[in-house]
Amino acid sequence: MDLVWAVLLGLLFCGYFMVDGFDIGTGLLLRQVGRTEGERRALLTAIGPFFLGNEVWLVAVGGVLAGAFPLVEDRALGGMYPLVVVGLLVWVLRDVSIWFRSRRASLGWRAGWDRMLVVTSAAFAAFWGLFTGAAFAGLPPAGMTAGAARLAGPYPLLWAVALVALFAAHGAVFLAARLSGDLVKRAEATAVRLLRPAAGLLALAVSAGAVFVLPKRWEVLLPAVLIGGLGAAALWAASAAVRRGRHGRALTLTSLAAASPVAVLLVRLAWDLPDAAADDATLSTLGGFALVALPLLAAAQAWMWWAFRRRVDAGTVVFF
Repeated sequence: MDLVWAVLLGLLFCGYFMVDGFDIGTGLLLRQVGRTEGERRALLTAIGPFFLGNEVWLVAVGGVLAGAFPLVEDRALGGMYPLVVVGLLVWVLRDVSIWFRSRRASLGWRAGWDRMLVVTSAAFAAFWGLFTGAAFAGLPPAGMTAGAARLAGPYPLLWAVALVALFAAHGAVFLAARLSGDLVKRAEATAVRLLRPAAGLLALAVSAGAVFVLPKRWEVLLPAVLIGGLGAAALWAASAAVRRGRHGRALTLTSLAAASPVAVLLVRLAWDLPDAAADDATLSTLGGFALVALPLLAAAQAWMWWAFRRRVDAGTVVFF
C-alpha cells in the first residue's frame, strides 16, 4: 500500500512541475518576450485559464504528504523549514503580482508589478532548485543540523540555476505553442536560446549528484542517471522541434524534462518514504478520497486544455 502512495505522490509532484513550470517560466520571461503592455497582457492571458488549476497539483502533493507520509518532514525534509517558509512567501508574492498588476490603469503601477513577477518567478524556480538539491543531500555530517548541511555548498545552488533555466525554457516553448503573430517568433527565438543550456545544466546537476551526493548503490544511481539523461535529451530534442515549428511536440518534450528532477529525487528518497508512511488503516481510508478526488482533478485539467486549445489572439477573453 505504501508503494502505491509513493507512486501517486511522484505522479502528482511530477505533474505539478510540468504544469506550474510553464507558469513560472512565463513569469520569468514576461518582460523579455512581452515588450509592450498589450504583449504582456497576451502572455498572462496564455497562462490564465490554467493558472489556478495548475496550483491545485501542489495542494494535492501537500495533502498526500500530510496524510500518507506524516513523518516525511522529519526523515526526508527535516531541517528545511526556513527554506520552505521562504518558498511559500515567494509563491504568495508571485501570485499577488499577477492579481494586482491590473487593479489600476497606471502604466507605472503595472510595470512595477511586472518587475515583481519576473523577480518572484525567478526566486520561485530557484527555491525549487534549492529544495531539490537539499533533498538530494541526504543525512548531514556529524555536528551539523540537517538544514545547514543540506543547504551548504554549491550543489543546491547548481540545482537552483538548473531549474531557473529549465522552467524558463519550458515557459518559452509553452508561449510559442499558445501565442500568435510576432510573439510566436520571439518566443521561439527565446526557446532556442535557452533549451540547450538548460539541457546541459540539468545533465550537470544529475551527474554531479551521481558522483558526489547519491548513495553508491546501483539501484539508485542507474535509474537516477537514466532519468536525468532522458530529461536532458528531451530538452535538446525540443530545440530541434521548435526550429521546425512543431510546438506541440516541443511542449511535450519540455514537460517530460520538467518532471525529470522530481523523478530523480523520488528515486533518491525511495528508501526513506516507506518508513515515513502512515499505517495501513489510514492509507486505506485516504484511498477512498483519492479514488474520487484525483480522477476529478485529472478530468478538470484535461477539459481545461481542450476548452482553451486555441492560440491567444485579439479575440481571446482576457484574464487577470
